[in-house]
Amino acid sequence: MNQELKLKWHSIYGQILFERKLHGAWLQVKENKGAGGIDGETIESYERKLDENLGELLRKLREKAYVPSPVRRRYIPKKNGKMRPLGIPKVSSYCTPPNLVLDFIA
Repeated sequence: MNQELKLKWHSIYGQILFERKLHGAWLQVKENKGAGGIDGETIESYERKLDENLGELLRKLREKAYVPSPVRRRYIPKKNGKMRPLGIPKVSSYCTPPNLVLDFIA
């Protein structure tokens, strides 16, 4: 086997199940001023119970009980005058895989 390719891969899912990873993802959501989804939750209201919300999200992820919610559909104009669909997830969905996975491997 090629010596350069001797890498040990671990479960990416296992690597993201840490409170600091969820908190880091939350900080990115807040910095990006993400909009709320179908549940009407805003960044401000989510932040008021941040520890509780992230704790519950982490519990669901660890128990593999997390189920993504449907997204809020909005249409935005394109340069050619037509409309393009845009899906807006819940605030908590921004802090979950695949978003964390993409940040982890980047």
